[in-house]
Amino acid sequence: MKKLLFIDACVRGEKSRTKELCDTYIHCYAAANPDTVVDRVPLTDLDIKPLSHERILERNGYVTAGDFSQPMFDLANQLKSADVIVIGTPYYDLSFASVLKVYIENVVVADLTFLATDTGFEGLCNSEKMVYITTAGGSMEGQNFGYDYFCGMSGMLGLGEPQLIKAEMLDVFGYDADAIMKETKEQIAAMF
Repeated sequence: MKKLLFIDACVRGEKSRTKELCDTYIHCYAAANPDTVVDRVPLTDLDIKPLSHERILERNGYVTAGDFSQPMFDLANQLKSADVIVIGTPYYDLSFASVLKVYIENVVVADLTFLATDTGFEGLCNSEKMVYITTAGGSMEGQNFGYDYFCGMSGMLGLGEPQLIKAEMLDVFGYDADAIMKETKEQIAAMF
């Protein structure tokens, strides 16, 4: 059985074109891998907060004790157990929705999702692949720093081979958004 973790930072919910592409990918993946269990993390529905000084001290105490059973580690444990990770986020300000950064702060946990060694980081997640799906109203102009960031996170945490799926120019006059979305969905289906 495969576990696909969908980290949903599609802040527009069901109106999100990014979510539409994510749903297409998840459907195609599950059809090609019928033993797949999909676990969804709707970030805008969770009460996750940026780390404060107090929460860092609390977390460090549990890490020192090796106690990763506390609720504050639920998202990190969930990430660690995934075989495939799908991240869906709109392209905002050359990057991604801020709720996704807050999620990352909560799952990057020393000795749980990564080890810090004298030669660098060693990822402990061991997923096969990380698929980053994004949409943009205009052109990303080769500046998708959100994807670049997650390529780094993939190496640090062991999230697997990174893959980018994107649809851009969706709100630019003269471009057919429906045709761009259709073509991107066809590209997704062709992956399987």
